[in-house]
Formats: sequence, structure tokens, C-alpha cells
Amino acid sequence: MEAHSNSTNIRGIIWLLLFPLLLGCQTMAPNDSGLPSPDPYKGGEYPAISARWTREARIYRGFDVELIAAATFKTAAFRKAYADEYARVFLLSETEKDKLVNDQNTAAERYHDFLLAAFVPEKKWNDFDKKGSVWKVYLTTDGQRHLDALEIRRVRKVDAAIGHFYPFVTPWKAVYRLRFPQAYPGTSEPVIGDNNDMVSLVFTGVQGTTTMQWHLDDP
Repeated sequence: MEAHSNSTNIRGIIWLLLFPLLLGCQTMAPNDSGLPSPDPYKGGEYPAISARWTREARIYRGFDVELIAAATFKTAAFRKAYADEYARVFLLSETEKDKLVNDQNTAAERYHDFLLAAFVPEKKWNDFDKKGSVWKVYLTTDGQRHLDALEIRRVRKVDAAIGHFYPFVTPWKAVYRLRFPQAYPGTSEPVIGDNNDMVSLVFTGVQGTTTMQWHLDDP
């Protein structure tokens, strides 16, 4: 009886040791809920189009950085890709997506919009939205006729969604929405016409001057 009991105990111990290994050999159904996606854009076209319309510019004084800025020009192509990606991320219905697309088209017909993220080492000088800002920001086409913004508005709520759509946004940058008119003030002349090749944002102040350029005929 004692020998039988010892044999049973040994078999039990072996079973306990092998049980986790047997589980590891089983084929388990994949369950990726809660796991981070290796590609938050799911292989869509948004990253390429966003990069196409995003630029970065810097100002240095000697070895010291005075400004690091990045901006996305919200062209018609960008707005379409943005609406598609927004609808995918937030599972919009067709009606909701149609409204989003219409809103984007309406804005594009009236304004030239940019989203800007800027780092300035002296925090009090990161004041692009202030009336007495130390910075001036101009829009130019083909390097001519500096145009002031209709509005520079600081984005106070910088959430995960902004980081998704504008990956250059970081915790140490302030975020602004820049809005310029479609036509020069008091005229019907378009700011960006069919014959224009390049659009630029110029940032200038006592800290220095830098320019972002978008070539409109780039592929």
C-alpha cells in the first residue's frame, strides 16, 4: 500500500510539473483586445499625406535654439485624408462622415488653415496668439506679399487625438491654429492662385527668422 501511495504521489507531482508545459503547447485563439497596435493608422494613406503637407523650421543663435516649429498645411488633399482617418478612428456613420467632409470643404473654400506646434526655450515668448507677441507670422506665395493671419488661436486642450493626427505635437510644444483668408483683404484676388508654385509661412522676430515652404506641384 505504501509503494502504491508513493507511486501515486510521484505521478501527481509529474502531472503538476507538466501541466503548464502542456498548456503552452495548445493552440490558443488570438485575442488582441487591449494590445497596442503596431500601426495606429492601420496601413492607411493618412501618414503619407500628413507628412506631405507638414514642414519643420528652426532658429538657432550660435548653438542655442530659439525656436523649433512644425506645421501642417490643411490643403484639400490633407482635409480629405483627415476626414477619412477621423471617420475610421471614431467609427463615424455615413451621415456623420458626410457632415465632417462638408465642414472641411466649407472651411477650405473660405480659409487657408494650418496647425502649428512650437517650442520656445523661454516659455513667456511662446505667445504667437498674443496681440503683442514677440513673433510675427506671415503667409506668402512665391515669396511675395506678406499676409497677416486672420486668427492665431492657441489650442488649450491638447489630447491624444491631436497627437494621433499631428505626430509632431509633443508635451513641450504649444499648439496653435493659424487661419488666413482665401483672398487678399478688400479684393477678390486669391491668395493662392493657379499660377502659384510655392506657399510659405514666415516666422520672424528679434530671435531670428525662419521659413517653411510647401511646393504645390510636388507629387
